[in-house]
Amino acid sequence: MRIAVVDDDRDILNWFKHHLGEAEHEVITAGDGEQGLKMILEWEPDISLIDLKLPGMDGLNVVEEVLKQQPQAVLIIMTAFGTIPSAVEAMRAGACDYLTKPLDLEQVMVMLQKCGVKIALLQENRLLKEQMEQLSRGEIYITENDAIQQLLDQAKSVAATDSTVLVTGESGTGKEVFAKYIHKNSKRFQKQFVVVNCAALSEQLLESELFGHVKGSFTGAYKDHAGYFEVADGGTIFLDETGELSPATQVKLLRVLQDGEFSRVGETKARRTNVRVIAATNRDLQQLMAEGRIREDFYYRINVFEFDLPPLRERPEDIMFYFERFVQEYATQMNKVVPQIDPQVRDILLGYDWPGNIRELKNIAERTTILCNPDTGLISTDLVPDRLAWSTSTETSYQGDDFKKAKELLVKEFEISFITQHLRQQNGNIAATARKIGVHPVFLRQKIANLGIDAKLIKDESAKA
Repeated sequence: MRIAVVDDDRDILNWFKHHLGEAEHEVITAGDGEQGLKMILEWEPDISLIDLKLPGMDGLNVVEEVLKQQPQAVLIIMTAFGTIPSAVEAMRAGACDYLTKPLDLEQVMVMLQKCGVKIALLQENRLLKEQMEQLSRGEIYITENDAIQQLLDQAKSVAATDSTVLVTGESGTGKEVFAKYIHKNSKRFQKQFVVVNCAALSEQLLESELFGHVKGSFTGAYKDHAGYFEVADGGTIFLDETGELSPATQVKLLRVLQDGEFSRVGETKARRTNVRVIAATNRDLQQLMAEGRIREDFYYRINVFEFDLPPLRERPEDIMFYFERFVQEYATQMNKVVPQIDPQVRDILLGYDWPGNIRELKNIAERTTILCNPDTGLISTDLVPDRLAWSTSTETSYQGDDFKKAKELLVKEFEISFITQHLRQQNGNIAATARKIGVHPVFLRQKIANLGIDAKLIKDESAKA
């Protein structure tokens, strides 16, 4: 490490140069407070050791001045007056710790090692914070998966164009983050990135939000309203859940995609916009096209470049990569020490199927970080939801079709046990049992027949009892 030492005792300065030099640290020294302050601010060492009693500017003043300009500086006070008041004063001034004279080499080395760990954590947290800020802005897309990395390389090339992009993949795979990555790497990066969830709005409201409307065009239209295609002019519109668009809305979008023209609801005037469209869906658009729910011309217009994001279960190297970063992120937000992860927790996470993909993984990271005991500093198996542990233990016992059959058998056994138990409680009365468990009697009779449950036998047993 780069270590600065400020002391008016030349013997102590030589002592540090000798012993820390042998330990392969780089040492620079100063003999008074003014020189020490200038040296620390210019050289920016990893750690500074500052004597409390210095000629001119004393050690506490040096600490205060350094921290004003370099708040993250790691400073250690040295004092021959190892009293509680001087130690408290040094810590209040912002020193990380203090050493008492006469100096003990082993104590100094332990102190430096402890500070070195703190420095590493500060750097890691700073880098993580910067990375997360970049990620939230869409400038980066973190991954350790080769397939995703290849998609990112292709996305950078596509970003330089104005071509329409389609991003497909299961819910929670990061389609919006991927779209932001394309936008931030395009020439439009300084303009708007507008997100529209096509499944969240009715057809009329979605049309109004996309294209705008004029006053009086429908009930509640009290004034003119600019739509997203006007607001995002020069930028990018991300159309999420594109598979939910009605054919009528698809026709209106086709006009914008082909000619860059649209009209507000309730007007005939044609307006122009220069917007790049990135569409996304977790549905099979080709299947929807075969069913007549997606127009063929609309499909081929939005699918100039398609990027299919693989689910998390096909990216095992990303599971712990993301989980550890999410844990670090949440621990930093909560001002907690970043917890360690039990190896058994790793096995559970890597063995789980992750139907909710990255979104589900992030929720688990937040949950376990909140519940983590600060005394143990460990994310243990008891903090992981039961569904993860059960799924992992079951999947490791069966493979392929065997697992599917075993899962079906377990579900059947549970249903038989559940229904039989409630039938006995209701003396075999199917209607009463249906009311008790909240299903229709016809559905329960069908389920009883399919499962082979003898309701008459249960009723007879209850009558004899």
